[in-house]
Amino acid sequence: MDYVKVLHCADLHLGAELSSLGGIAMERRQELLSTFINITTICRDEKVDLLLIAGDLFEGSNIDSNTVKTVKETLAKIPETIVAISPGNHDYMAVDSPYADNDWSGNVNIFKSDLEKIDFPDKGVCLWGAAFRSTYVTKGFLEYVPPVDKSRINICVVHGDLVSNYQLSSYNPVTPMRISSSGMDYIALGHTHKYSGINNIGTTWYGYSGCPEGMGFDELDDKGILIGTVHKGSVNLEFRPISMRRNIELRADITSARSDLEAYDIIRHRMKCEYGDSYQRNLYKVILEGALEEDYSPDVTAIAARLKGETHYLKVRDNTHVQVDLDGLSRETSLKGIFVRMMLAKIAGLNGSDDSARVERYRKAMYVGIKAFDKEVPANDH
Repeated sequence: MDYVKVLHCADLHLGAELSSLGGIAMERRQELLSTFINITTICRDEKVDLLLIAGDLFEGSNIDSNTVKTVKETLAKIPETIVAISPGNHDYMAVDSPYADNDWSGNVNIFKSDLEKIDFPDKGVCLWGAAFRSTYVTKGFLEYVPPVDKSRINICVVHGDLVSNYQLSSYNPVTPMRISSSGMDYIALGHTHKYSGINNIGTTWYGYSGCPEGMGFDELDDKGILIGTVHKGSVNLEFRPISMRRNIELRADITSARSDLEAYDIIRHRMKCEYGDSYQRNLYKVILEGALEEDYSPDVTAIAARLKGETHYLKVRDNTHVQVDLDGLSRETSLKGIFVRMMLAKIAGLNGSDDSARVERYRKAMYVGIKAFDKEVPANDH
């Protein structure tokens, strides 16, 4: 064969607790498993030759037996697809790992040590991979690669940290120099949860597929898999979003709001406009912004309660401030004026530094303080 069809995925973290999601954590864990099952369905329906799982399929070794059983049964249902698993730093190879079990179906190949090769002559493919055997791997698996069979398509699936030449990492450092000298046609990487694009050094192509489902609000972009063909010295791979839900950070300017109901209407309108009819499926972190009249302070609990009926999961943070003339206040001889002058001086001392988070905290504290001079500040403003 002059090419092979592959599906490259990584970092599913099946069995993750997801405790930050509260009441929907268990449901979300089941959705991660459903997405894995969907990946195998794609393999069957689109006649994928190789399913490459580049580490952290499981959240850890002590995964519940039902999840492991489901994974094994699901992979057994795609016998025409060769499955290659490279254990990562979360689900590293150990005596108590599910990977040590001897009841995986015959189409499943699990790399269990340093870099090794499995030959598939009928596919014209040499498949390479390695396994984490503890949480950390400081010596890169690609540091020494035996000479490859150049008449075959050589594919490596491995969990690792893409770093610059001579840079250190505790998670299998993968350097441009090692990629270049590997002799591989494609290196399927796992560990980074963000899709990296498809890159090449010479005739060796490589990339991170990212995770198929976002695990939190620090993973906001589309999540999915890589699918397509690998040839000698070239690839034709595309990123395909497949996540059941998206994690979205929505910044909503509610300057025009005079009540929680009006704030709710603004946020809901933004959701519908930006994410269409499917907006309700997403998980949202809503950040309220804008300058509000002094007589209105948003109640994030009340706003969240209204929005929860519109979304699958939501949390709201108030980052608004009162409409005030800071220059005018700073010239007052009152305690409020002294307070504003002091806070503005602190903020000015931080401006130009890299500590934007501290600047934001000081601004928030200043506006809460201004409000406190005139009336009691609601608990959600602190």
